[in-house]
Formats: sequence, C-alpha cells, structure tokens
Amino acid sequence: MQKTDDTLDAFLTRGLDETVYPGAVAAVGTADGIDRVATTGRRDPERDDAMTRTTVFDAASLTKPVVTATTALSLVESGVVALSDELRRYFPELEGHRRGEIRLLELLTHSSGLQPYAFSKSWESPADVFDGLRDRSLLEAEPGTRYEYSCLNFVYLAEALRRATDRSLADLAETHVFDPVGMDASCLGPTDEANLAATYCHDHRDRTLRGEVHDPLGWAMDGHSGNAGLFTTVDDLAAFARSYLVADGTILSAATVERLQDDWLPDCADRHSLGWRLADGTYPAPNWSRRGLGHTGYTGTSLWLDHDRDRFAVLLTNQVYNGKDTGLIRFRERFHAMVAAGRFD
Repeated sequence: MQKTDDTLDAFLTRGLDETVYPGAVAAVGTADGIDRVATTGRRDPERDDAMTRTTVFDAASLTKPVVTATTALSLVESGVVALSDELRRYFPELEGHRRGEIRLLELLTHSSGLQPYAFSKSWESPADVFDGLRDRSLLEAEPGTRYEYSCLNFVYLAEALRRATDRSLADLAETHVFDPVGMDASCLGPTDEANLAATYCHDHRDRTLRGEVHDPLGWAMDGHSGNAGLFTTVDDLAAFARSYLVADGTILSAATVERLQDDWLPDCADRHSLGWRLADGTYPAPNWSRRGLGHTGYTGTSLWLDHDRDRFAVLLTNQVYNGKDTGLIRFRERFHAMVAAGRFD
C-alpha cells in the first residue's frame, strides 16, 4: 500500500541536518508501484518554497539512460539504427577521421575513447556545439579499448538519432519514453514550470537557475544534448522504473531489458551496460544485485533498479545548489542500503 513513510521522511530530514542538500524527494517501490514516498526541505531556498511530491527536478545525467539510451534501444528494436553503426554513417563530415569509426555501442558503453567533456562559453546553439567539437582533438584512446565516462558520447548519440530519424530528441522522447510510460510531467528543458527545484550554476553562469538546464552542453543545445536536459518528477521516474521492472514491451522488449543486466564491457576493467551503470562494490550499496541498473545526475539525482529483487529507488535532490562536496555520495549509499534492507530506522 502506497503511503507517506515517516521513517523515510526522517531519513531524508537527516540530509537537511547534515547540509547535504536544500531539499529532497524520494520514492521506493516494486513493479507493482510505489510503496513509500517522502519529501523534505526547500525546492527554492531563496524563496523559501517547500519541496513537494510534484516538484520538477533538473535530472541532469539521468537523461542518458532514461531518454537517450532508451530511445536508442527502441530504435534498434525497430530496425532504424544498429548498435554496430559507425558515426560516419550519420556524420559524413567525420569520414576519414578516427571519430567516424566509433560505433553506437561504444557511445552507449562509454568505451568510445572520447574525452570526458568539452565546452566553450561561446557555444550558444547546437550548431555552435558541433562546430566547436569538430576541430578539437577529442579522442584519448582507440574506440573500444577502455571505459571512460564521457558526456560527449551522448551528445553524439543524440545527434545520430536525430539524423537517423529527422526528428528532434524531444519528439523522439515523447514517442519512445514519455507517452508510453505516461510521464506527463516530464520534458526536455528549458521549462517554465512553476514548481521547480532550483539549482545553482557555480562554474559557468554564477547564478540560481530555475527551469534552465544546469549542464552547459544541455543549456547550449536547449535541452537536446542527450547527456542532460531532462526535467521530471519522482512519480514520473517511478513509472519509468516500473516499466523497466515489468518489461512488458511498453518501452522495450523483455529480451532487451534482460540483456541490459549483462556487462557489455567484459574486456575492460569497469563494468557497464548500454547507457546504464551496473551495481558494483559499494555502488549503490552492497546488498543490491550486481545486475542492478542505475545512474546518477550531477544536480543530485539518482535512479536504481534491481530486477533480481524487484525493487527501485528514486532519490531527487537539488544538492548542486549547495555545491558538490556535501556528502551526497555517502548519503546515497546509506539510502540504498536501507532500501535493500527494507528499513529506515
């Protein structure tokens, strides 16, 4: 039975006491639905607005698995693209360049060899981004030879999907993710939604952001960069998580979801799936299955699924408002351990 859980609420309040974040919303559940939900703190500290269950968050890198990877895999299932496709198929300007030989598979698994990030304050549009990236030396390793997390993988992947379909990423997200799942409060930013969790850009804009994409590449590309840009709520992400746990073909086939729980980088030191991180070591917590799928977002968001144990956990915060060194990594580990143990005392 779904309920507001006092013990979960008390745990989230610890995050306020420890100044981990200004506010948070969490939901825990199974394929059958949400079991527990709790909120705490302020969604906009400057305006003293309380966090609510319907608060919309800049989900940052949760965009990668929720929107871009899911859309890519749906297009794979429909035969529009193939994981073995090389970038030069969609970027003829990369013909003759090593970058053009990167496969979609390597973008999804962060094994492309691309550097982790690139941005210039002069970039203010998608055209600026790709013009700026075109002449840079971005490859730090041969494609397929090592794992290194890179937002550029998903910038290129999203553009490949756009060119393959002649449709915007926002349009593709509606068709392949939001509409099938019923994520009615979700969109690719920017957004003028009133009930927003405010973030703060400490590096590039030095101001509070309300409805603007926090990630610089996502901001320059109007939320269509593929690596960030998703604005969503705890209930929408819970519905998305349930779609993955049920695996009834609503967004992806059961066979694809099952393969996502495999390590797609068996020859690399790090384990990774297609757009998803696999549970490993203390991440998300040692009492989660190693086949668990999850991801985090720079703004302070996270989503984890465990098919073996039929559970999901969503934790949405606007931690980045306070800066990055607030202890959220440790707090999340404690949260996920409690979820897996079924206790919040």
